Parts: sequence; structure tokens; C-alpha cells
Amino acid sequence: MSESCCESSCGCGNNIPEHKMCMQTQPTNFNVGKVMKLTSNPKYFCKCCGRTANEKENLCNPTKLISEDK
Repeated sequence: MSESCCESSCGCGNNIPEHKMCMQTQPTNFNVGKVMKLTSNPKYFCKCCGRTANEKENLCNPTKLISEDK
């Protein structure tokens, strides 16, 4: 895997866990069904790469999305 912001500044290094979105969206691991399930109702986004996910555990540097409905 080539160096990305998740590898260099989020602390995952070369050991990015399989459940992280930056690993799930790599061409060699991409499974559209799994990615759709993990992003169907996003509540968090990664401050490193901008990816979204339903659960913060699936992101390297998560922050809660703010709803405009409030």
C-alpha cells in the first residue's frame, strides 16, 4: 500500500486494520457491498482522508458529523 495521510499522520503506519475505511477502499480489498453497509448511514468522517462511516471505529481519525436538522 502506498503512503497516505492515514499511514503518515494518523498513526496506523503500515498496519492499517482491515476494518478501517482506508483499507476497505483500496483496490485490492474493495468490496462494494461491505463498503455500502459501512457507509449507509454515516455519522462520522475522517479528519485525515475525508471518508465517512457509520461507526467511528471504521475511521483512523474520526469526528462526528453535525446534522443541519438540529
